[in-house]
Amino acid sequence: MWFLLFLLILTSCSCPDTVQAFSGHFDSMNTGSRASIKRLSAEIRNCPQAKKYSVSWRVDLGPNERGWRAVKYEREDKTSGYVGYEFDPGSGFGRDIYLVDDDAIQKVAQEAGSLEDFAKYAKTKT
Repeated sequence: MWFLLFLLILTSCSCPDTVQAFSGHFDSMNTGSRASIKRLSAEIRNCPQAKKYSVSWRVDLGPNERGWRAVKYEREDKTSGYVGYEFDPGSGFGRDIYLVDDDAIQKVAQEAGSLEDFAKYAKTKT
């Protein structure tokens, strides 16, 4: 019994402030972003107390060109934050950033949506 309680406490405290994940290799920005939003939703459920999340993917940009992209979520408070793309992971947000709550991320993920789908849930857009 004490061992199970210890494991529960240990696993509930093991999330870092920054969660980084990889969602795979995709043939288009659209496909990669939709898969990464689903992964972002899962990471928020797994580590709800983290402050920053980045889910990256590798994308084919042309016949001889590949790149990395990421969906980034940075908390403003305990239940909401800014979500947007990074066109080179680690470089910061690109254009179209939405202030949304965690529930909006879950809804867009369930809809298999993309970044633009956050507009209907946004508190603000920057």
